[in-house]
Order: sequence, then C-alpha cells, then structure tokens
Amino acid sequence: MVIEMGYVCILAEKTNQAKAYAEAFEVVKREKKHIELKSCSTFPDGAIITWGIGHLVGLKMPGDYKEEWKRWDLENLPIIPGQFEYKVSEDKKHNLML
Repeated sequence: MVIEMGYVCILAEKTNQAKAYAEAFEVVKREKKHIELKSCSTFPDGAIITWGIGHLVGLKMPGDYKEEWKRWDLENLPIIPGQFEYKVSEDKKHNLML
C-alpha cells in the first residue's frame, strides 16, 4: 500500500524551535516567515516550517471605546464596555496576510 502525503506544513511555537527542526533536514530556502525543506524520505514532497508570533489580537484599551476613558478617572469606574472588542496588535500587523 502506498500513502501519498502531499506537501507538509509544520507549525512551531517559536522561531528558534522552527530553526532547530530545520537543522535535521536540508533547507531549500529561508524566508522571513517560513523555512522551506527539500524533499526527502520523511517529506517526499518537501515541507514548510513556520512559527507562531505571539498574540495577533488583544482587547481594545478603554480609550478605544470612548474618548472620556482615555484618561484615568475614578468617576469613570468601573469601565465595562457594552461589548468587548478586539484589535490587531500594532507590532503584528505586518504578519497578517490580507
């Protein structure tokens, strides 16, 4: 029986973990967001190793909801929005593929 795997994507938790995985194989190319592995007995069609980059989104800050919540003031407490919303972290925007 022959099992065809196809192209494999390996997701590592961190960049250095991805680099450690890649050391066990022949690398075709290293890119900013992934490492491409050459075809081998483990990955007959090659593979891509990519990694997580932390939290892409977080809760909006109080000032993102209302102007008066930008400055801390006892009279505004408790600050509880009608519906909690999320926003993309500024330092992660370049990682999103749109």
